[in-house]
Amino acid sequence: MIDKSIFYNPSRIISFNALLNLIIGERGVGKTYGLKIYGINRFLNKGKQFAYIRRYETDLDESVGNTNDNKFIEQVKKEFPNHTFKITKSKKVRRLYIDDKIFGYALPLSSADSLKSSSYENVDTIIYDEFMLKEGSTQHYLKNEPEIILDLIETIGRLRDIRVYCLANAISSTCPLMSYFDLTLPYNTDIKLFKEGTIAVEYIKNLKYREVKKASRFGKLIEGTKYGKYAIDNEFLTDSKSFIRKKDKNAKFYFILYVNSRTYGIWRDFKNQYIYISSDIDPNCPIKFAIHEEDHTESTVYAKVRTNFWFQQIINHYRKARLCFESQAIKNLFMQELKNYLNY
Repeated sequence: MIDKSIFYNPSRIISFNALLNLIIGERGVGKTYGLKIYGINRFLNKGKQFAYIRRYETDLDESVGNTNDNKFIEQVKKEFPNHTFKITKSKKVRRLYIDDKIFGYALPLSSADSLKSSSYENVDTIIYDEFMLKEGSTQHYLKNEPEIILDLIETIGRLRDIRVYCLANAISSTCPLMSYFDLTLPYNTDIKLFKEGTIAVEYIKNLKYREVKKASRFGKLIEGTKYGKYAIDNEFLTDSKSFIRKKDKNAKFYFILYVNSRTYGIWRDFKNQYIYISSDIDPNCPIKFAIHEEDHTESTVYAKVRTNFWFQQIINHYRKARLCFESQAIKNLFMQELKNYLNY
């Protein structure tokens, strides 16, 4: 029998009392399971419900099931042997019952704008599972996803004091939600607070779990591989140090580029033929481009990527391995956009 103490326990991050909590950890350590059990116990002890969120309806089919395939219940019912569970579904909302009382709801984030707050006045916890996507996934982040999450929090919570727990495997050190709030990972500790304690980021370091997993047959199979570092050691799967480099002293400011509500400084080193993507900008530079309508203002030129000389310089320098990013976060964010245009 496996020692349950090796699995993740959310009590530490809960104790920080942050509104928005991002929990990042290796696969199988028990992030989702621990928060589900916490939510059910909270209902049994305090009568408070929770909302379990996945990005798409198909994600809920996979992780929760429905009235005929109760995957969510099968995962947790052994912890509550004296209780009965069931799931009902109406449109895209699944209602989760224990002893014929609703203890929670399972909802797709993609349909959050159709939800009515009056239905969730007893919900004080939101669990958003797998908020990070793996590079190359057939799925995509929702457009303006961080603001959709915030709108969901307001829809469910209104002015009530609720808690949100966003869970992810160690896919990447950056994602839209982290970038929206300029969050970074905690170093030399496991939890870091932001925005006056309203946000907490936890980077799980469960050494007992890692040792048990390394000793398993599967652990031995993936030992020394990139996947092993991700699945066991909690190293980020898609992060790579390639193309990350601080700009040279010869680099001169080239232009400003606005992409997905973020501002990038584009620097060019004509001597060594490099272009650098940086957070450093010259606000007085008159050359300012936007490539999406929502970023376009009175001070920008709305550029057509296919024909814009300045943006084509970025694409060409990347193809020639002459494009550099000044940080991992800038690379991860910018490459999400750049990949859309590499076949042009």
